[in-house]
Amino acid sequence: MFTGTVQENILYGNEKYRDHSSEQLAEILKKADYEKLLASFDKGLDTHIATSGEGISLGQKQLIAFMRAVLREPEILILDEATANIDTVTEQLLTEILDSLPPKTTKVIIAHRLNTIKNADEIFFVNGGKITLAGSMEDAVDMLLHGKREG
Repeated sequence: MFTGTVQENILYGNEKYRDHSSEQLAEILKKADYEKLLASFDKGLDTHIATSGEGISLGQKQLIAFMRAVLREPEILILDEATANIDTVTEQLLTEILDSLPPKTTKVIIAHRLNTIKNADEIFFVNGGKITLAGSMEDAVDMLLHGKREG
């Protein structure tokens, strides 16, 4: 986070949308169903952010980072605890957005919440430096219930 508006922070390093006005970006976010994520900011895209993100919550910082990442339309998207500091309603919105990304987008999601990874193609456990393939969500839950998440 840096001093500036939510819009400036979302568009940081994004050549595709860099020169868009607030209105143009708001329309893009609306079409992508991201506008609900902006509801937590008093002035939407025009909300001012102080140095190092002072004055906004950790969850809001995560939303900005999330929107910055997905607007770049990456081939590979790595999210590490992207839902750790947000409520379950917002988590559901993020999950819906992730599910709507183009099929070409490979998503690597690191999470403790099972809800965050419920739609994953493959689930792995990392425990004590060992990686264990769980497979589907059903298989992962079964492994957790039976204490078999270690290789």
